[in-house]
Amino acid sequence: MAIVKMSKFTLFTFESQKEELLSKLQNFEKVQFIDLREKREDDLSFFNPLDEKKDLSEVQGDLAKVKFALDSLHPYAEKENALKSLKEGKEEFTYNELRERAEKSNWKDIYLSIKSMDDSLNSIKNEVSKLKGQGEELLPWENLDVSFGDLGATANIISFVGTIPKAFIDGFMEKFDSEIPCSYVEKVSEVKGEGYLIIIVHKDYEKEANEILKTFSFNKSSISEKGVPREIINDIGEKIKNLYLKEDELKNKLKEASSNIEELEVAYEYLSNEELKVSASENFLESPNVVAISGWIPTEDRDEFIKSIEKVVGNNYYIELEEAEYGDTEVPVALKNNKVVSAFQSITEMYSTPKYSEMDPTPIMTPFYLLFFGMMLADAGYGILMFIASLIALKKFNLDEKKANFARFFMYLGIPTTVVGIIYGSYFGDILKPYGVKGLVDPATDIMTIFAASLAIGVFQIFVGLGAKAYMLIKQKQYLYAFFDVGSWYMTLGGALLLAGSLVGFPSGIVSFGKWIMIAGMIIIVLTQGRDNKSIGAKLAAGLYALYGLSGYVGDIISYSRLMALGLAGGFIGSAFNLMIGMIGNPIAKIIFGSLIFVGGHLFNVLLSSLGAYVHTCRLQYVEFFGKFYEGGGKPFSPLKSRNKFITVKRD
Repeated sequence: MAIVKMSKFTLFTFESQKEELLSKLQNFEKVQFIDLREKREDDLSFFNPLDEKKDLSEVQGDLAKVKFALDSLHPYAEKENALKSLKEGKEEFTYNELRERAEKSNWKDIYLSIKSMDDSLNSIKNEVSKLKGQGEELLPWENLDVSFGDLGATANIISFVGTIPKAFIDGFMEKFDSEIPCSYVEKVSEVKGEGYLIIIVHKDYEKEANEILKTFSFNKSSISEKGVPREIINDIGEKIKNLYLKEDELKNKLKEASSNIEELEVAYEYLSNEELKVSASENFLESPNVVAISGWIPTEDRDEFIKSIEKVVGNNYYIELEEAEYGDTEVPVALKNNKVVSAFQSITEMYSTPKYSEMDPTPIMTPFYLLFFGMMLADAGYGILMFIASLIALKKFNLDEKKANFARFFMYLGIPTTVVGIIYGSYFGDILKPYGVKGLVDPATDIMTIFAASLAIGVFQIFVGLGAKAYMLIKQKQYLYAFFDVGSWYMTLGGALLLAGSLVGFPSGIVSFGKWIMIAGMIIIVLTQGRDNKSIGAKLAAGLYALYGLSGYVGDIISYSRLMALGLAGGFIGSAFNLMIGMIGNPIAKIIFGSLIFVGGHLFNVLLSSLGAYVHTCRLQYVEFFGKFYEGGGKPFSPLKSRNKFITVKRD
């Protein structure tokens, strides 16, 4: 239960069997390929990189078409009930079943039909937008009862159609009337600070009219229509109405076409897998007849891996297999734990994947995470609720691996939450307190007891973290380093704890022993922590600086007081809601409003308190615990396998 041992392989086989072999290895789901293009060593110098760009581009193009079709149809599909969807889960196929279904599919015809309808919808949208723009442009001229075509120039007159700022209209009309005889000006409307005018002038006064129009900021209309404005507007309205009818017709067809979503999802999953395969093959090298493949597999699956190869190529292959070296930083890391610990792997992975040379911290972190979360939520009612809800989700719903792990995570957390809640006597706050239900510890009066327990648990976890560091150093046969870097801190911190025992009545002999042990530990820290420096002064300075880290340990221990603080806060909030219910005097109102306050208030509290417990428990693991021994920075194992977006693809 830890980091999976990995083996590196280099495989040579006939190029003609590459495609079938790649499909088999994808079905095997435990192979991560190495890019040989970057590692063309002397013995591979006569091999050339595979050029799969054309095939990859083709697959990606088809995948984009299917995605477009799905994106176009999903808004028109009947919304599936969320609970029903969880209960039924994703449809399951083997790789072969998926390929057969996809090859029989007519997704290309479906795509072309949807693309045509989508193009038509876009065309309608653009046309409607254009017509609306024309209608808005004509609207100020709606009261004009003559055709725009009748306002054109003749042998003796010339017309102007346009706008003048509202503030200039009176001055314009006065000047125009006095200086341009044989003219006609009509104000059709005023809209948004602009006056819409029709101006008719004898041709002999065209020049003078233009000068006046320019002076008063006349803006000539760009309307090209020739009919009566009201009639044109009505005609535009009819056109828009007909376009909307066509749009509704197309949307109904898309709604009918949404019955093809399942078929398109099969095609998407298949093409997605093909894209993965073609992309993976770009890591290979080839000669005219032979292909070279390299990668990583779990050591425990070597025999099954060889069998998978032989099912495709028989004995026509040559393979080199070697177990990964302990300190190799290129080795991808896979974690393998039991069901309980696996549910907490995501906590480790959020921080960082361990290096291949490190230990997996998840197994030793899990008990602490359970305990800390339980102490922070600390309510038996909430814990039972969390456990039952998670258990129902696992039993009644067909969850994929990720969702099932998430449900198990909270189911396991419900257990310590219930246990600590019983110890505190907390059941949805203090709702059972009036009935004589008490815990072993009363959070309202035994605050110092809980505080001391929180710090003691923190000290224990810090010591476990240091022990984990010693374990890794001993595993690397660095025995002296284990004593210098861990043993010295055990002596210093352990001695300090014994010395502090004088405050609680420890015998003087034990206190004195603790003092000398602490001093010895501190001397070892000062003398050894600067060992990598060359000069004696630098060694001592580095040692003294390391000793200053003792203050950091004090801060780390105090950080565990949040175990008490969050547990008390959640309990007091729950009790406050119960107090509000108790203050309702009217029995009927108490039943109605009390029920609402109880359900709503405690639901709010359990969500808020759970979030706080999750965040602060993670914080204690990442800062106070992992900081003592764990670096991370490893590369997660990413084997070639299905993405399972719409369908769960199983091994054949």
